[in-house]
Amino acid sequence: MESEFKGALFENMIITEYVKQNFHNNLYHDFYYWRDSNGHEVDLLVSNDTAYDAIEIKSTKTILPKQFAGLDFLANIGGDAIRRKILVYGGDSSQKRTHYQIWAWSDIKLEFE
Repeated sequence: MESEFKGALFENMIITEYVKQNFHNNLYHDFYYWRDSNGHEVDLLVSNDTAYDAIEIKSTKTILPKQFAGLDFLANIGGDAIRRKILVYGGDSSQKRTHYQIWAWSDIKLEFE
């Protein structure tokens, strides 16, 4: 039985983990949520000096193309300001795709090369 709050709780858990890593590692990155007036959104933007990592967070264990829509929309208007497009999901295996990084929830990390 799944709770109607599963997605929101999962998203909050992941964002809390990012905030925790940021403080524990003295990284001083800023975090943002982005949404436009038409409802396009990205759950988490992590900034560094020159660009942002755009992160979409989904509790599902199944990766679907529609889950990348917000990332793609923001990347189209943000251009070079978007360094990476990352999907954090409830599955077990991380993958690297041509235009995206997909991280299992247990593999999340803050990193800026």
